[in-house]
Amino acid sequence: WLKVSVWFAHLVFQWAFKMTSFLDTAKGHSQTVRAVRRQNSSGCEPAVPSSSNIASDPADLLCLEDFSDAELLSGLWARYERQQIYTWLGDVLVSVNPYSNVGAFDEEVAARYTGGDSPQAPHLYAVVRQTLAAAGKRHALLITGESGAGKTEATRAVLSFLAKRHPSTTDVQDRLLRSTPVLEAFGNAHTRQNANSSRFGKFIEVHLAKTAEVVGATLRPYMLEASRVSGDLPRGERTYHIFYLLKAALNTIGNKVKAAPETPFWDHIVLQKSWIELAHLARELMQASGRLRDGPSEAACLEWFEVLVQGLQATGMKLPDVAECCRVVAAVALLSDPELGDDSLTTAAKLLRVEVSSLQSFLWRTMMSVGGERVFRERNKAEASTLRASLAQELYATLFSWLTRFIAKGIAPPEAESERMLGLLDLYGFEVFPSNGFEQFLINYCNERLQQFFNRQVFAREAEEYAAEGLDWYGHWSHCAAACQLPALALLEGRGNGPGIFHVINDRSKCNFEETQTGSNNTGVLAETLGVTCASHVAFCRASGRDSSRLFGVKHFAGQVFYEAADFVRKNASAHRPDICAFLREHGGDFVREMLSDDARDAAPRRGRKLFGRTLIDIFQQELNELCSTLEARDCRHIRCLRPNDEQKPLVFDDASMLRQCRYSGLLEATRIRRQGFAHRRS
Repeated sequence: WLKVSVWFAHLVFQWAFKMTSFLDTAKGHSQTVRAVRRQNSSGCEPAVPSSSNIASDPADLLCLEDFSDAELLSGLWARYERQQIYTWLGDVLVSVNPYSNVGAFDEEVAARYTGGDSPQAPHLYAVVRQTLAAAGKRHALLITGESGAGKTEATRAVLSFLAKRHPSTTDVQDRLLRSTPVLEAFGNAHTRQNANSSRFGKFIEVHLAKTAEVVGATLRPYMLEASRVSGDLPRGERTYHIFYLLKAALNTIGNKVKAAPETPFWDHIVLQKSWIELAHLARELMQASGRLRDGPSEAACLEWFEVLVQGLQATGMKLPDVAECCRVVAAVALLSDPELGDDSLTTAAKLLRVEVSSLQSFLWRTMMSVGGERVFRERNKAEASTLRASLAQELYATLFSWLTRFIAKGIAPPEAESERMLGLLDLYGFEVFPSNGFEQFLINYCNERLQQFFNRQVFAREAEEYAAEGLDWYGHWSHCAAACQLPALALLEGRGNGPGIFHVINDRSKCNFEETQTGSNNTGVLAETLGVTCASHVAFCRASGRDSSRLFGVKHFAGQVFYEAADFVRKNASAHRPDICAFLREHGGDFVREMLSDDARDAAPRRGRKLFGRTLIDIFQQELNELCSTLEARDCRHIRCLRPNDEQKPLVFDDASMLRQCRYSGLLEATRIRRQGFAHRRS
């Protein structure tokens, strides 16, 4: 191949792009690629790289001759514009999302990483091969990065590679692969940064036998963003995919004018009594729902719905049971949109097979004890609306928990057959928007914890190795341990002097204080309280001027983020509600009771127990602690995914965005630490 490149630059606006032509000298074929590199406001000079920078194309960033921010970006850019999206940083793999099919997962590429010695060229498959060849039984790949950086696609590719290169004698690998679109339909949503953003975490551990064949997998979901199903969504955000898929499916089944797609699947489902009844109940109201107005095209939804149902059937679920799942989804959709009127509550009760009067009584009346006697009190409209939203969230969270347990049973490995295990962590990435709410607050806390884990793996291990061999003569490497102590975690969790932000929010939630942005005397109380309680902390930022009454800021490892304090207390208090579970267990239909039968979150309220004993922060912290404990027990390798630009465009490399991600993800610091030490090691 002969490569010919010409650079074009605009010196005023400080952008540059390169027109590159690849010529196959043997066959005479050529292909031209226009790659754009934005260099404005990145802080890296020169705007048009020098000849040395252009030639720099390191497969490992540790091999850069003159390491600097500019050189690191030039190295990543040189590979990216050649559509080489993977680069080593020691044993860490850096992946830059191409936002197009560059053939990275083609069959011939996978074949090169199968059998014999694994190639050393940086690739996702190379990490899998190296991990499986390493000593030890339990391993894990931590796939991290911002939303839209390609984490879900990477997880999908690894599962596909394992299934194809380590085939099973059973159909377990087929069930494993077909479960992916099911989990994405129920757990992913369209956000401002990503059209298929994971709103939950999952740890999938693939089990391999002595013969290297896949014998099964374990699935553990973490921290579903249940609040997404109710309440107002910011502009550009949608609720979970499944609601749009079901809306399109019911419209097709119940529409007597428009014909269904001509496939055996639709020919069968439109004749099923359970689906006809579901369409009759929920079709019109779901079509009228304002929350489901702007979604994917109906054709795309119908195609995905067919894959979804077939995936559930592959895991062992019968078609009538799939319809029962969809009844709950439809009920959640109607409960989440009170603008639909009284008919929506009546229909939701029918979908859940609950007496309408029982549901109305639960939402509008509450029982309290006065002088040893039970007295019923009417809830006001705001209280009933909050409880209705909590009911929708609890139903969806319970359904999701039951669904993941069902899938896990279908892919579970036989006992005593696992010789080696490879875990995959796919979790939502750091998020910062012009307006950030309670959801971004928890998501960014989660990423702060994972960053701490990465620091311990990369920095602390380096320091421990040098100290153990007596090479830290001047204490030069002991400072690495400090990188593992992130100030933002101390601020949030309340380590050291004074209460943390979590403590303040939990106290107000358990006392049932309502924080709203307007229309309440409590407006701004939370932000002002935090401004007094946490003002002296190094990681706390107080907004200036009028914004101080509604905003508070946190200096995360990834950068400073300001959060809207409105609704923090209400959303934190609308976590797992034992009273809702008790009501559903007593009044719900058979399927609803089955969902609750072995839900680990479910517990009947005991005498003397506070209704808000566990807040969303409490549950989130518990699940995150369990996840970190799971990762600590495994030999982990890291895959850091990067977004080359914020518009999700192919062949656009934005220096400012890439440099920010490299800094906050620890890549720059990790590279400097490794380069300053001994490059050659003997094991």
